[in-house]
Amino acid sequence: MALVRSIERRRGGVVAITIDDDEPIEIPLETVLEHGLHEGSCLLIEEWVAIRDQSRYRLAVRRALEFLARRRRTRSELQKQLLKAFSEAEANGALARIDELGYVDDESWAKDYVTTIRARGRGRSLLARELSQHGIDDEAQESALAEHDDRGEALAIARKRVRSLQRLAPDVRDRRLYAFLRRRGFSNDTTKQAMDEALRANDVTSDLAVGSDDIEALVESELG
Repeated sequence: MALVRSIERRRGGVVAITIDDDEPIEIPLETVLEHGLHEGSCLLIEEWVAIRDQSRYRLAVRRALEFLARRRRTRSELQKQLLKAFSEAEANGALARIDELGYVDDESWAKDYVTTIRARGRGRSLLARELSQHGIDDEAQESALAEHDDRGEALAIARKRVRSLQRLAPDVRDRRLYAFLRRRGFSNDTTKQAMDEALRANDVTSDLAVGSDDIEALVESELG
């Protein structure tokens, strides 16, 4: 038999219930009301296990919905949040329900991310890394970045950056501009093309000749 030792009311419609000498676990208050649980209640072990599992599933789904109500999240982000308070099985059960409801869509999330103001002036490689950090898989990344205009973004940000570097010596200006664009995730070729166009627009030219073997050393020198 399973003996209910204590039921402690907590915030948010949750109680902490202690069965026998086990650690207390949180379940929804409605479970207590539904099954008429109280201190001293005795249940068959099988009965308690079924109640516990169903209750934890309900609570995990509720928490998932609360997280999503605060802000939009990827599936990976939601899973990480749930695993802070639930077992892997409980978290995965809740995620399966959220998937059924259509409340998480990583591909749509990724497409929206690469069109936000935050993503402007970033190259594909940097955006891909950021999407990976949010748990977006390779396929969703490719779909989101399919129409990303690296050349246009690089040129736009290079033109802005050139204006702030105009007072520097040409070689210093060029190195800093190059390193800046590379840190923003643009390829070597895209960076050099954007530099050339941005500098021409300001009536100056670049004397910087950078090969692939020089990239890491150059960026590291500018990062200090």
